[in-house]
Amino acid sequence: MNPPIRYAFIVLASVLVTVCAIYLTPLKWLNVIEPMPNDIDPKIFYDMYTANPDQYIFLDVRQVSAYNASHAKGAASMPLQTLYDTHTSLPKSGKTIVLICSGGQASGVGAMYLQHYGYLNVRRITGGIENWIAAGLPVESAPTHK
Repeated sequence: MNPPIRYAFIVLASVLVTVCAIYLTPLKWLNVIEPMPNDIDPKIFYDMYTANPDQYIFLDVRQVSAYNASHAKGAASMPLQTLYDTHTSLPKSGKTIVLICSGGQASGVGAMYLQHYGYLNVRRITGGIENWIAAGLPVESAPTHK
């Protein structure tokens, strides 16, 4: 066999073996790069958000009762456990999705979950609503129904 053809055959065979190893084994479920939350300071975010709110989807991932009691101005409620069912309604580009929770942990879980599904436009508020309030940023409460 001609040496260039032999080398091409070896390369092609190596590529096919690698593809099979990845897609026909549990290796396809292994994340090579671990998703990391992309944090943003609450004051910096609020300044950017108020200047151009149409560029952001601002979501509070706490439970509805916590959201109703007090939430960051402009944030919509989307509890963490609902991301499984609702993540497909969120855009993967064009807008930045910003998550906030109580202290930063739950929004970090939500951010990594979304990143796992290909959302590269996700950020989380550093320190959550606690840091938001400490920075003196505006909060709202949901109206109570009687």
